[in-house]
This record gives sequence, structure tokens and C-alpha cells, in this order.
Amino acid sequence: MFGNRWILGTTLSLLVLGCGEGRPSGSLEKESGIENHDFADGDVTRIHKRMIRAMAPDQGWERTRYLEFDWGVNRGDGALVRSHRWDRWEGVARVEAPTQGGGVYVAIFPTADPTAGRVWVDGAEVTGEDAAPLLEGANRAHINDSYWLVMPFKWADPGVQARYLGERTHEPSGEPWEVVELAFDAVGLTPQNMYHAWIDPETGRMGRWEHFSNPDANPSPSDWTDWTTIGPLTLALNRRSGGEVRLFFSQVLAAESVPPEAFSPPADDDAS
Repeated sequence: MFGNRWILGTTLSLLVLGCGEGRPSGSLEKESGIENHDFADGDVTRIHKRMIRAMAPDQGWERTRYLEFDWGVNRGDGALVRSHRWDRWEGVARVEAPTQGGGVYVAIFPTADPTAGRVWVDGAEVTGEDAAPLLEGANRAHINDSYWLVMPFKWADPGVQARYLGERTHEPSGEPWEVVELAFDAVGLTPQNMYHAWIDPETGRMGRWEHFSNPDANPSPSDWTDWTTIGPLTLALNRRSGGEVRLFFSQVLAAESVPPEAFSPPADDDAS
């Protein structure tokens, strides 16, 4: 009886933003080198290889076992922030987010089977049928929020269809940027979504994406800005729309090992 009330505050941004939640959440194993992935489209392969070298040299993505970040979206009534911890190699995620009622929930779960996880609201564990919608919402938040952070590393995921669209004039620079279309073959939660990735010719990185809720929809653009090197990765920490920061990342950590107690239950956090 509690689940829907508790989860509403954490899923609101997914419904408003409408993008990202449809992508696979990550591999349970160390990958063998995504910079070596060959796409059916040779131009996509060329662009992807340069992008990965710019963002994760020396197999930086494969060496990054652990990601930690706060995902925030600016709304009219203030910012909504969710905190994430993710062991990519073992496939374990921790999501901490506000509830609609002003409390906090924490979910710790295996990404391969979120229903096998555990969840707490204001420090009290929720079990049985009440836990299911909370774990489902936490998993959706994990998929959505991590995709906003690391989408360029997800081009080679199973089910992704990538094709080169050629050069288009980038505004406001007026320069030609190369554009790659990313669509999805019956994978994830929203396979009807589509993206156009705009590649900055100077840096080789994805400087903008356009999200389409379906192939016939109008695009929703976001500029990926404020690139920062963090551990083995270089990541964009802000998403700007119309020049304003629409979505942001803070408290970001990319590491080759998992910090002690990263996935401890909240009661253990409080006791430490």
C-alpha cells in the first residue's frame, strides 16, 4: 500500500525528461575494449574510435569498475537530485533519492535482477509487495541517470543500431559537425526512443545529443558541456538547453576499485 506513494517523487523526472531509461544498464563483465568495436557503418566506427580514445584512453572504460555520481535536474520548483553508486563489473547498484513525502529511500540491487534487491525508506527496510515498486523505480532511475552520464560508451551495446547521417551545421558555431543516429532494436524499456549524436570536430567528443521520443517526434536537444577528467574517464558534467543548465552531475567518482562500504545498508552508514 505504500509503494506508489513513495516512488512517485523518484520517477517524476523520468516522465518529464522522457529519455535514457530505455537503454541497457551495463555489462556484468569487464569488456574487451569498446574502442575495438566495428560497426556495420564504417563512418560510425571511425567516429566512435576517436570518441572513445578522447574520453577513455588506455582502455579507460574497461578499467573503470566503479562509478559514483549525483544526478540532478533543474525544475521550476527547485532541483531534484538522486545519488548513485555502481559496481559495473559485479552488476550492483545503489540509488538514494527523495520520496514525494519529503523522506529518503535507498535501494541496493543487482542490475540483472532488481527484484532481488533490498530497499529502505527513512532507514526502515521495506519488504514484501511494498518493496517491488520501489525497486522497479530505483532500477529505472539507475538506467536513466547513468545513460545521461555515459551514453557515448553505450553505442556498442547489443541492440543498438548506429548509422552515419553526414555533416550538419552546428549552431551557434556555424561549423560542420558529423551526426550519428542511434536507434534500438527491441531492447530496454523504451526501444522507440532515438538519438542524434553530434560530434565536435575539434575534440572528437559528442558535444550534443538530440533525443526523439519516437522517430516521428520533434527532437529535444541537450549540449554536453563542462568536460572534466575524473579517474580513467573524461565526462561532461552539465547538460545545457537554450544555454541554461537543465541537468547536472556532481560528486562524480570514476575508479578502478570499489570503495569500502560503498554498498552498505543505510543503517550501517548511519552507524559509521
